[in-house]
Amino acid sequence: MYHVLLLCEAAKEADRVRDYLQLSGCEVVEGSLEHAAKYRKILYDMDAILLYCDVLKPCYEICGRLRNLTQIPIVVLSGEGDEWEKIKMFQAGADDYLVEPILQGEMVARLKTHVERYRRLTRPFGYIEVKGLFIDAFSRRITLNGKEILLRAKEFDILLYLAQRPNKAVTKQEIYSMIWDDDMEVGGYYNSVAVHIKRIRQKIEEDPENPKFVETVWGVGYRFRVEAALRE
Repeated sequence: MYHVLLLCEAAKEADRVRDYLQLSGCEVVEGSLEHAAKYRKILYDMDAILLYCDVLKPCYEICGRLRNLTQIPIVVLSGEGDEWEKIKMFQAGADDYLVEPILQGEMVARLKTHVERYRRLTRPFGYIEVKGLFIDAFSRRITLNGKEILLRAKEFDILLYLAQRPNKAVTKQEIYSMIWDDDMEVGGYYNSVAVHIKRIRQKIEEDPENPKFVETVWGVGYRFRVEAALRE
């Protein structure tokens, strides 16, 4: 099963592409390019992103934002065949660029090829293991010294986000903007992130008041501390 996020222009008819993806064994989540940011929290569950557009200019920024959020394959499908436009889209982070008209079978085959290549490359590195804490990004499971730890969805997303940036100070605002979909006043996101970090520490830290995994960086945010072996 392949999970594909299909983002298309609001006015574009994408039923044909969606239906063919589904007939080819893909589970499709469909959305609008102009609202691409709202889908960021489901990217962990996606295998690929298909950007379906005619007007490429706004797609550069969208593609760049998506690439900053995930490393899964991004394939662009467009009627624009200009070589320089293709180059700019690749520079924005696209893995492939398909020009319409294209045989639907070829489109799906190329999409699946990118997914399989990505899976081969990431399979050995789809987890993080440090100091007895094991985080499996694909199955969304966490164990500590062999014992499974149950985290809520946002708790897992926050911990994974920090662990994927070892020893890097991450602000509370950055965490909130990446994990939550809505905008909030400063005090709101500050408190929301702090509450979730507290819950995470209660579940994974031997001494939550003196954490060895999720440290506080005063005046900034938090840092996932790594001193030994790390696998991403």
